[in-house]
Order: sequence, then C-alpha cells, then structure tokens
Amino acid sequence: MPLPRRAVLAALVVGVSGCAASPVISGAPAVAPTSPPPTQSPEAAAAQQAVAALRSAVEALSGVSGFEAKDWAAAALAQCDAHLALLALPDPFGADDQEPFVVQTPAAPSLSTLEQGTAELTERITGAVEALKAAAGAAAEGDVRLVYASAAAGATALGNTAIVPATSEVVPVRLQPTTLEASLPIALGHAWALVYGLGVGLGRLDSSDPLHAIGTTRMAAAKEIRNALRAAVDEVPEQPAAFELPNEMSTPDEIRAGWAVLETHLLDGFARLVAASDEGLWRDRFLAQVAPVQAVGGRLGHWPGWTA
Repeated sequence: MPLPRRAVLAALVVGVSGCAASPVISGAPAVAPTSPPPTQSPEAAAAQQAVAALRSAVEALSGVSGFEAKDWAAAALAQCDAHLALLALPDPFGADDQEPFVVQTPAAPSLSTLEQGTAELTERITGAVEALKAAAGAAAEGDVRLVYASAAAGATALGNTAIVPATSEVVPVRLQPTTLEASLPIALGHAWALVYGLGVGLGRLDSSDPLHAIGTTRMAAAKEIRNALRAAVDEVPEQPAAFELPNEMSTPDEIRAGWAVLETHLLDGFARLVAASDEGLWRDRFLAQVAPVQAVGGRLGHWPGWTA
C-alpha cells in the first residue's frame, strides 16, 4: 500500500535531521596571537637614564648647605619628573595605562660644597643634553624627534639657576606631519618679528641702559639668523612693513618682556623645523635659542617648543 505524501515528507525530514552536523564545537579553542612586548632603543634608554641622573644631581644640590635657589630646584625636579614619566612610555602619545620602561635609580652624588654641586649639575646637564640629542637623531618620526629635542632644550635651560622653569599644562601630542618647505617661512616670519621688535625696543631705550647693550648684541645675531632662514626658503614671502608687538614696549620692563616673547616665538619656529626635518642643523638652532630667551628673563616650560 503506498505511503501517504505526508508520511514520506516526515521521513525525509527525520533523515536529514539525523545527518546534520552537531552545533557543539569540539577540541580546544584557538588562542589569539599575542604581540611581542615593546622594546626600547639604546638611544632612548640612554636618554632616560641620563635624565634620571640629572634629577639626582638637582636633588643633591638642593640639599647642600648654603644653596638658596629653592624655587628653581623644586621646578627643576618637577620638570625632570615630567620628562621621565613621558620618556618611559613605549608610545609617548599613547594611553596612560602603558607599561613603562624601567630606569635604574642612579646613586645620588656626594656633595659637600656648592662648588661641587654646581660642577656636578653642569656635568649631568651636558650628559642629559647629549643623550637626548642622540635619541632625537635616532627617532624616525618628527613628533617623537621633537619630544627628545624639547627635553634637551629643557635640560639646557636648567643650566641657568637664576631662571625658574615655568609651570605649563602643555604636553607633547601627536602632530600632523609637516614639511621643511612649509615650516621655513613660519620660522622666517618669527625672525623678522624679532628683528623688528629689537629695533623698536632699542629706539626707545636709553643707550646707558644695560638692556640696550643686550639688544644691540642680539640684533646682530638675529639678523644673521634671519638671513640664514631667508636663504633656505625657496620662495621668500613678502616681508610685512610692521609686526604686532607683544605689549606696548614703552618701558624697559615691557621691552624686556616683549623681547622674551619674540625670542620664544623664534624658538617655537625652530621646533617646527625639528619636527619637519631630521637635519641636525635645526636641532642645533633650536637648542641654541634657549640662551637668548633666558638672557631677557624668558622662562621656558617643561616642554619647550610645544605650544597649546
């Protein structure tokens, strides 16, 4: 007797269901590959160690009998701590939860006189600057190069204990890549503004004012910088007839403060060149600009060259 159509379909469904694969996965689950731990370049490790040694010298000097620059020491230690915290990160622009590279705490120098402390500080500043410059030269990315160059500028500034490092909220951040061709006209504009501001100040200062002598000497150097930058620019933009001054610049104090701002702007212009090019010339120009800023009382933050 033939089977009803419904019975045949039911038998087929049962047969297919019995042959279906089980939804249960057997065997051990695959393990996702893990990324190798980050490694620190020899230059970066040496730079981190040199900054730690510099911090140790600052701390030791601050405890020597007769040392009076307590505000400078506190600010210098804060700057070293800021540098060490960032330089220890595998990615200086990454998340805060990174596992930092460990640096050995150097032994504190044994100091009994201010002369010993000052000599030790000078030696460790030199060591830190050289190590940071080497790390900057080895950096493949422009913003990382500027991180190390900026730390070198900050260490350079600690050589003047009369100028207390400024407190600033500005920290290095990832930069959009730029070019030397785009950055040179900006630095040239800052050099033009500095020459203009020096001229205004000199015209308003009495020739017997010590600041007049500082400005006269600086004017010659600033013109050399302007000429060098102008020669490096492919298409020189038209120079403005005048520039906006940082303040009224009507008194010696205002002139000094105005010059400090203009010198700092030129330093920022060189910082952009550091990020744009791996040529050592721009790192040298950047570091050399620290002294002119401080010569007129300018205070640099923890990360010179980085702007908000």
